[in-house]
Amino acid sequence: MTQSIIIIGAGISGLSAGCYAAMNGYEVRIVEAHSIPGGLCTSWKRKGFLVDDSCHMLMGTAPSNSYYQIWQELGAIQGRRFVNYDYFAVVTALDGREFRLYADPDRLEHHMKELSPADAALANEFCGYIRRFADFKIPAGKPAELMGFLDGMKMMVGILPFMKLFGALLSLTLDTFAARFKDPLLSEGIRNANYGAPGSLFSLVMPLATMSRKTGGYPIGGSLEFARAIEARFIGLGGTVRYGTRVTKVLERNGRATGVQLEDGTELEADYVISACDLRSTLMSLLDGSRIAPVHKEILELDTLTGPVTQIAIGADLDLSDSPAAQLEVFQLPKPISIGGRRFEWFNVKNYAFDPAVAPRGKSLLLSMFICEWSHWEKLKGDPAAYQAEKERTAEVCIEALEAHYLDIRNKIEMVDVATPLTYERYTGNWKGTHMTWQPTPEFQRRYRFIPKTVPGLDGLYLASMWTNPPGGLPGAAEVGKWIVQIICARDGKRFMTTIPPE
Repeated sequence: MTQSIIIIGAGISGLSAGCYAAMNGYEVRIVEAHSIPGGLCTSWKRKGFLVDDSCHMLMGTAPSNSYYQIWQELGAIQGRRFVNYDYFAVVTALDGREFRLYADPDRLEHHMKELSPADAALANEFCGYIRRFADFKIPAGKPAELMGFLDGMKMMVGILPFMKLFGALLSLTLDTFAARFKDPLLSEGIRNANYGAPGSLFSLVMPLATMSRKTGGYPIGGSLEFARAIEARFIGLGGTVRYGTRVTKVLERNGRATGVQLEDGTELEADYVISACDLRSTLMSLLDGSRIAPVHKEILELDTLTGPVTQIAIGADLDLSDSPAAQLEVFQLPKPISIGGRRFEWFNVKNYAFDPAVAPRGKSLLLSMFICEWSHWEKLKGDPAAYQAEKERTAEVCIEALEAHYLDIRNKIEMVDVATPLTYERYTGNWKGTHMTWQPTPEFQRRYRFIPKTVPGLDGLYLASMWTNPPGGLPGAAEVGKWIVQIICARDGKRFMTTIPPE
């Protein structure tokens, strides 16, 4: 008899798990609270403009990257066009000087030395890291739970040449490395290139290394279309999705998960349940909170979550189609601004001129993202008027900042959209509205080799969201969905199988 699986959540993890489960002969149903697939991998229309929320740079868009096969198996990249950025970022100081972080490390090194001959040695060092990791293939095979001695040895062969440098770059913060530059533009450019997010030097080197090999492009059409391709693959494999349906409880009998209960009281039975939603909500709400693995308890108490973001999108009757393809532009402000409870001296903006699906012809979509304080927005939860006023203030602050960079933009604005951590929490259920999970500090990596994907005392329930594969992101979410099905197949004594649909 065919065994059945119910998956909670149609984000990338849930869709991935659904696809791989269907490939391996399971009867699969996904239950999703929202009306569309994708979870955090989403886009939305506003007055003819498409606001994209996720795929700024997708790792695995070419065969030389480890994640390429996963995206192929999920039907996500067949027939899809990708844009490879010319620049990771373009950073402009008040005096007009520009620091262009080219995706090509040779051009980048030459440019850095031109800007500051005194920093030539650091430019060599930085670009040397990028070249070194351009050859690094992130292991994307079995989950740690299924790795035997030979699997471990095979993985170590690929990782060992990078281990020492990997540890060094994880231990070195962007702030510390940036402070070594004599030229203030190079220093601030390194510090603010990655949306101003705090992190290790590795968090900048690895994306640049990926872009240098043209294996980290942007999918034309945006995030929701990308998610819909995986949804189509799932449905084509025989899976079903039930949208607009919230799960309120994981059902269990004699220490085994037996299905789920929906908001209207309906009960759906299955041989396995995969929770591909927020980890805290799963353990504390869908379950009763009494059975938590020690590792889960520890990490949920850690104060190292990747900060949530405030996102501002502006659609304007402004033709910027001749702009170079860059992940973002960063420019210095004449005076600091406050967004989401934090102070910023540098402003970031992404111009989507390279994607014709984002704005009507002759018009432009500009998007800015700022790491913010959850507490700043949380305190406004019960006061709709104050919340709306703060969103309007945030939009106005951003428009004022953009006026210095794009002349007369105020008179050409046709759409303004502000998404806050409360927006993310409302639509995805993510704890504290975060779009990622824990920061991968060296201490975190050493202490938590892998995050358990099961709950003690409850058989048949698996945790497949990005929370069990930190720091998260689309490749990590897709990977953990695959891992869960590999674990279930191993348990059932089945050979894990994958297929790749045609172009």
